[in-house]
Amino acid sequence: MSDSIFSKIIRREIPAHFIYEDDICVVILDKFPTVVGQSLVIPKKESDYAFDLDDETYQHLFAVAKKIAKASDQAFSVARTCLAIEGFEVPHVHIKLYPIPEGTRNLGPFLSAGEMADDESLAEVAKKIQAALSS
Repeated sequence: MSDSIFSKIIRREIPAHFIYEDDICVVILDKFPTVVGQSLVIPKKESDYAFDLDDETYQHLFAVAKKIAKASDQAFSVARTCLAIEGFEVPHVHIKLYPIPEGTRNLGPFLSAGEMADDESLAEVAKKIQAALSS
């Protein structure tokens, strides 16, 4: 497998807005969000298929996704945060978290790439999620 853009982000070769990091994964804000607070839970081990991950990594990703989702719910006062597991466009497994506005019943519009967000807006969003993680 080639070196993915996510591996380069993890190594800090490409800038990103980090929300969380531990020995197994990182969480960054999506640079092309369809909804405010959209984030990515990315394992440090490169794999393009979630079900090829070892059990520890797989379970850890979902535990972290739950923690970030609960913080996103609080930070953005949303009904819930939904998730999708990907590894196609970027051949590196990642969980996309979407804080979904109240009353939304169709996820279709959220599942495609959005407009590129500016760094100032992403920095503000990261602070909100990090503050909710700390509370």
